[in-house]
Amino acid sequence: MISAARRSVPSLRMRLTAYFGASTMLILSVAGTVLYANLSLGLRSEDATVIRGKAEVVRGILARYPDQPEMLEEEVVLEPAVRIIQPYFARVLDPAVGTLYETPGMSEAIPSAAFLPPPASGAADPDPTTRHTPGGRIFLVLTVRATPEREGGRTIQVALDVTRDALILARQRRLLIALILLGVAISGTAGYLTARRGLRPLARITEATQRVTAAQLDQRIGTHPWPAELAELAAVFDGMMKRLEDSFDRLSSFSANLAHELRTPLTNLRGEAEVALSRSRTEDEYREVLESALEEYDRLTRLIDRLLFLARADAGAADLERRRLSARDEMEAVRDYYASVADERGVALLCRGQADVVADPMLLRRALGNLVANALEHTPAGGEVTLSACGDSDGVRFVVADTGHGIDEADVPHVFERFYRSTDGGGTASGTGLGLPLVASIARLHGGWASLSGTPDKGTSVTLFLPRTSTGPTRDMTAL
Repeated sequence: MISAARRSVPSLRMRLTAYFGASTMLILSVAGTVLYANLSLGLRSEDATVIRGKAEVVRGILARYPDQPEMLEEEVVLEPAVRIIQPYFARVLDPAVGTLYETPGMSEAIPSAAFLPPPASGAADPDPTTRHTPGGRIFLVLTVRATPEREGGRTIQVALDVTRDALILARQRRLLIALILLGVAISGTAGYLTARRGLRPLARITEATQRVTAAQLDQRIGTHPWPAELAELAAVFDGMMKRLEDSFDRLSSFSANLAHELRTPLTNLRGEAEVALSRSRTEDEYREVLESALEEYDRLTRLIDRLLFLARADAGAADLERRRLSARDEMEAVRDYYASVADERGVALLCRGQADVVADPMLLRRALGNLVANALEHTPAGGEVTLSACGDSDGVRFVVADTGHGIDEADVPHVFERFYRSTDGGGTASGTGLGLPLVASIARLHGGWASLSGTPDKGTSVTLFLPRTSTGPTRDMTAL
């Protein structure tokens, strides 16, 4: 089915060839038609001038020399008889006696019935008309009146043989058709060869793309000096390959990290169950096993919940319920929630600043809660975690700063990547690596952004920016 569809669509090479041929045919046809029409009109005009001139000469002789029939005979009988290149015939008719003078052979060449009746007395002379004879000859005929006041209503009939003009026009038509066909053939051949040569770089690009496989996503085609029209295509393709390679690497890393994160609690659950079943236990021992299993279930639930939220956020399927909120109230609600954890760790949890923000209250508290939980985890006893808010005309900046272990400079560009976990002051990684990516997703859903800065042994500061309106600048969190 696919092969049949491909065969039904002409190739780009054939299309270009057809376009070349059609363009040439159109240009030659228009030019040839204009030239042919100009030649035809020129011959017609010249013939009309000749036949009118002959009619005027005969009319003038009848008017000026009515008593000198030899002059009329010379013009009507003798002169046409010696004209060879373009013969003409003349006839003078009198209403009383019929034909007065006639060029010899005129009756056989073009009979009187082929002429139109004379115009009405006093009317202008008509235009010449064309007549085809049974013998294949073509005449331009004209019927006019002599001066009626002096000639008694005599009629002049003049015929000009234009067969030679028709042959010239027919020859021009054949020549024009031959030139058009020859031009189309030459243009089509030139178009085919030009298209074939011009599309060679495209064929090389096709060959380069065919070398791309799942194991060779590092292939690039932009190293060749492509023509200007294909250079952009090559650059776009290489950019796409770079994004695919990065996405494939992240997907591979994501799959490996997800398997590891799921395997750890499942292994713990299995181990605890095997230990519990290895011998009889007391009720309190079984209770401890169940409580430990419940913690692992909670860990799995949180992990799956975060992954589902990130998936919905990436697909743009997360619904937001935006409201105008007090930033101070939201920060204090988060502080109250984590106050007991902070007291247990011996860390001061403070709130500063005031502003109004338009956001989804649940997602805002979730983002701030993740940042506070992360800060408390990396801040030793005696330290301090501060939530602050500052508003301006663009939006509101929430900053969660701590005085904890800080972060290495090499980790900063990767902290918003999923499952990426930086090391703490003891050199060990902690958490699932989904907290900061979740914050970044919440920021993106609101049209904002998140960024992180920190110094080893001096603390970390995370900024969450939410714009005043539902749309706003969105930055790539992975690049910060």
